Amino acid sequence: MTSLIIDHRDTRLDYDQHCLIIRQPDMPPRSVPLQGLERILCLHNVQLDTRLLAQCQRHGVDFVLLNSRHSDLSLAMHANHLRQAERRSRQYALTLDETLALRGSRLLVTIKLRQARRVLVKESDSPARQTALRAIASAASRLRTADDLNALRGLEGSAQRALFAYWRERLPAELGFEGRQRRPPRDPVNAVLSLSFTLLYHEAIRQCLLHGLDPWLGLYHRLTPGRQSLACDLMEPLRPWIEAWVVEGFTRGLFDRRHFSTSENGCLFGKAGRGLFYPHWYAQQPRWGAWMGSYARALARHLDRLPARPVRERAA
Repeated sequence: MTSLIIDHRDTRLDYDQHCLIIRQPDMPPRSVPLQGLERILCLHNVQLDTRLLAQCQRHGVDFVLLNSRHSDLSLAMHANHLRQAERRSRQYALTLDETLALRGSRLLVTIKLRQARRVLVKESDSPARQTALRAIASAASRLRTADDLNALRGLEGSAQRALFAYWRERLPAELGFEGRQRRPPRDPVNAVLSLSFTLLYHEAIRQCLLHGLDPWLGLYHRLTPGRQSLACDLMEPLRPWIEAWVVEGFTRGLFDRRHFSTSENGCLFGKAGRGLFYPHWYAQQPRWGAWMGSYARALARHLDRLPARPVRERAA
């Protein structure tokens, strides 16, 4: 299964005979069979044959349109891989039970802190690394005392701030990285982090659907307009690994200041840099997708073991 990246302006995407037809100025049309594609990722506005969207759904191909300047205007159509109403009814009940939701959230944060420690163990020693390790250990030891989601988020946040302090120490000072800034990203590191987490988010949605889960209903991330919260839950344990991967891209010289521009809309990742980014990203994504898939599968199995809730017939 592969991902097709469309990173050219003035592109038209058509459908014909189970194939995607790509038309670009001054180039002959290209034909790509939909069978075998996992997703179509567009980096610019494109003209679409509406039959293509229907066939993407039919063939199980995700269609993602990313807006690099305004991430909230990005669009994704994820193929409906599975519909399991009974499993989802149990998921709804689980999210409404505050005690069970807190228990699941505590487990999720425990896994994230464990992964953050594993990331740091592989890093070079320094005072900031030792501080981050102590912060992670302290947060982990206090998770059982967190009696609501706000307390849990406070513990996770303290460990995350220490981890970002270590990343700041590792990165070249000229990049201007001070910490996580999302909307808009103000420096090259945040620009790459934002793109990386956007791609991871859409893969997390896909994993939810593959396992018959509702991506909108999370445990740790609660209902928020415009956010598929269970997908955000699945991402949490991988965030330290994505951060380490992005930092390595800058420290090894894969990305540098030349690949970015700054405007009133923040720091923008240029086309040349994106051309370097995507091959490296998709070389890793199968492994990251498998990790999130394992978490989704574990939740699905847990839900299947819960007693079924009786269906009440509404009186006529």
